[in-house]
Amino acid sequence: MIIKNRLFKLSTLLLLCVSYYSCDVEPEIYSEILPEEFFQTPEQFASAASSAYIPLRRSVDWIHPVSDGASDQSTVPVRSNNGWDDGNVWPRLMSHDFSPTQFYTSRAWDLSSEGTAICNRLIEIFTEQAGADSPAVAELRTLRAYYIYMALSYYGNIPVELRFKDADPAPSQISPQEAWNILESELLASIDNLSEEKSSATYGKVNKWVGYNILAHLYLNSERLTGVPKWQEAANAANVIINSGAYSLESGYFANFRTNNESSNENIFIVPFERGFLNGFNFRHTALHQSAAPTFGMADTPWGGFSIQEDFYNAYDANDKRRNMFLAGQQYTIEAGPNWNDDTGFSYNNPDSSFELVNCVEDFDNYSASGQAELVGGCNIFITTDYNEIENRYPYRHGARYVKYEIALNETGDISNDWVIYRYGGVLLLRAEALWRMDNGSSEALALVNMTRARAGLDALVALTEDDLYWEIKKELAIENHARATTIRFGHWEDPWFQKGVGNVKGVPSVNNNEEFRRFYPIPDAALQANPSLNQNTGY
Repeated sequence: MIIKNRLFKLSTLLLLCVSYYSCDVEPEIYSEILPEEFFQTPEQFASAASSAYIPLRRSVDWIHPVSDGASDQSTVPVRSNNGWDDGNVWPRLMSHDFSPTQFYTSRAWDLSSEGTAICNRLIEIFTEQAGADSPAVAELRTLRAYYIYMALSYYGNIPVELRFKDADPAPSQISPQEAWNILESELLASIDNLSEEKSSATYGKVNKWVGYNILAHLYLNSERLTGVPKWQEAANAANVIINSGAYSLESGYFANFRTNNESSNENIFIVPFERGFLNGFNFRHTALHQSAAPTFGMADTPWGGFSIQEDFYNAYDANDKRRNMFLAGQQYTIEAGPNWNDDTGFSYNNPDSSFELVNCVEDFDNYSASGQAELVGGCNIFITTDYNEIENRYPYRHGARYVKYEIALNETGDISNDWVIYRYGGVLLLRAEALWRMDNGSSEALALVNMTRARAGLDALVALTEDDLYWEIKKELAIENHARATTIRFGHWEDPWFQKGVGNVKGVPSVNNNEEFRRFYPIPDAALQANPSLNQNTGY
């Protein structure tokens, strides 16, 4: 089964390489193919459509800071050597002091703009060659809707241009409601023409169930975006996926995030990666402690930035298997046997004291003698789940790290795990939330939540409160770039948390910028300069 799905994945990657200039494939030209002769088979359309998926590869690292990183889940404190300050960029993000000139502000905008433009171009070509109602056009219209929804979710007041050849070079913004209406119309017009197939032809690409996922999220976040709730519609869209029988919960939570996670029957929409062939999955670099290289046999050094907030870590019950997606406690060299298990996640097979990891460079040597005295264990690498400010900075070894996605041992460079955008566990909780919003006593909502809890090794709830629902969604989907939207929907975006009204940044108490206009990011300064028709979002 793994071999079969590996072939599916590789066939998808080959299609991506056909239209992506940086793949290391040396072409050998046997004959010249004219445009009117190319679009003859589904495989040719699939090859041409592959370029529209390329921007998704950057969404892994680019979206994480402005979603999970700006929420009550993750954080980027200024570290012991002043690392991850970068001119106050990260402290401002953590405190929601968003700026239109900061690089992370523009990334969702750039991804959406690039992906939408590619889709627009291909839709016009495909419509001419295969007709407006063809599956190939439906696939691209649905993918385009995903890109536009990304911009709507993060910026609210956006331009929507669905043309390429005759596109307005300076389109004006429309209201969130108008953009929402366009997206709903596009998705409803396309979904029934999408493939229901699960094979090499659809792995990593849009099929009908991906389309219903996008539609369900559009409905789930309707009240957040437009002020008009669409809970029943969200529940209905999720139910189409559930009733299809196309997907199911994996018995082990971590099976969805292993190196060979293309065998997962739970993952619905993914971004394929393959080390040495299609790179770009850099999560281990941004989040692991620098001294993790000897733990996993890496030749390169991680960057030690992102970590998990203490309150978020502590929200997990001690027996919640999902808590093993976070790395904490005494760290060891590779001789201790770092290992991933589908059911329980990360652990060390042989955590013997002789294999304890020691490194003075990344913390101990960065402080004065008095600061060094505050580092319990000296050079010993013991990762704590709390944060202790020392000399206006935070040690690298403070804050649990990410090991949700398996890290293959003794490999250099990027990892081969496929990044998960939508999966069946998220669909169950989406329907649960929508049903609960309409009826706080919904027995089905309770049953759906208990399904994900049972897999995590937790007792069933007898009733479902708002806090129960909020934390189950946040825990189940942690490190999957859904945190920001969830936090806003449940009314917690303006709350104080670590580095946002709680804790210090370089010795100065952090600020809780809690104005509601910050639920949308500012329009990037570069976009405003390029398009004189755009206006900055209110408050910035």
